[in-house]
Amino acid sequence: MTPANQAYLARHVTIRPILPSDLNALRTFFAALSHATRRLRFHIPINELPEHVLRKFTMVDHRDHVALIAEIHDTAADQPTTLVAEARYVRYADPESAEFALVVAERWRRIGLGTSLTRILAQHARFAGVRRLYGDVLEDNKAMLGFAHSLGARLSRGRECIQSLRLSRCRCEFPSWGVLTGPRL
Repeated sequence: MTPANQAYLARHVTIRPILPSDLNALRTFFAALSHATRRLRFHIPINELPEHVLRKFTMVDHRDHVALIAEIHDTAADQPTTLVAEARYVRYADPESAEFALVVAERWRRIGLGTSLTRILAQHARFAGVRRLYGDVLEDNKAMLGFAHSLGARLSRGRECIQSLRLSRCRCEFPSWGVLTGPRL
């Protein structure tokens, strides 16, 4: 990330843990994403996220399910929060591994926001005892594949019938982790 991008993000974006009170902002964020971006994030064509999924996404325990959001803070005080990115990891059976997801609004890409979110999330994962972040990326998600490659993620064939690739990297230290946009998260 360039110094200019860092300065821009510092002035316009706040990265923080998601809260249950962010439900409406998260609903608006996902609805504002393009159809193509939602498909790449969830691996299926989806017009809107079901209410139970949105609630699950905001009800995190900050240990096994951690979610960060990026919000712009150049809006008036009486305006609702505007989210521009979200990233999360979820631990399942293996306490040393977690599935990772990231999505950045189209207008906010390529300025280092995804990198910043991933860096903070990976640091949190490392402190929580997660040694490996992993996930699936659709083969046509060239932006995420390039991002994952820049982080040193290892690539293998996905297990599902959809055309996906598994990305993973041991040691949750920047820049060494795996990256995903997957259906479960």
